[in-house]
Amino acid sequence: MASAAPTASSTKETTNYARLCRLLVDIGTQALRDTLNPLHPPANLYTVLAENEPTLQSLKAKRIINPTQWGKLFPAIPNSVSTHSFDTTLLMILLRNLCGFTAPLTGWDALPAVTDLSREADIARVKYFRNTVNGHAENASVDDVKFNEYWLDIRDTLVRLGGVTYGAAIDDLRKECMDPEAEDHYMELLGEWKKDEDNIKDQLNEI
Repeated sequence: MASAAPTASSTKETTNYARLCRLLVDIGTQALRDTLNPLHPPANLYTVLAENEPTLQSLKAKRIINPTQWGKLFPAIPNSVSTHSFDTTLLMILLRNLCGFTAPLTGWDALPAVTDLSREADIARVKYFRNTVNGHAENASVDDVKFNEYWLDIRDTLVRLGGVTYGAAIDDLRKECMDPEAEDHYMELLGEWKKDEDNIKDQLNEI
């Protein structure tokens, strides 16, 4: 007996999931980058990293920073280092360890209280939402109710971090057409970043 054809709703739900992945991969990463850059301006970034190399070496020894990320922090030409090559995981590591931020009361790995609108809390929210959205990876789908809830929460977080101009970019992304190849790309990227985060947790548990 032939299997039933996919329904329109399942296609919509898959696109919902992919769109959330893209929101976090593209705009979420940029918001973290725009949070880090004013604290450690690009022109001086290589100096800051060199001054904090012992701290970063310690994180590398604990395998919180992997060899690929280390190469991006300390390229062959030191002043060529750029946050544009840093992924979400590396940006979060730097924000937590080199920027003087104090963890939210709920910690870096949990959803902060709704009343906590600090930058630290919003950095933690980006990670929380990434993990929450990735929790739908097995079925690669998010229904409209959950999609709208996630989108609004993530939008508010990224606008606070990156500024009001982020609002228009996020609204445009919500309406933008996504082809299947693009959907697969963003789903895969978000999943890879979640695996990196899980690896970090495993290393910390072994220490």
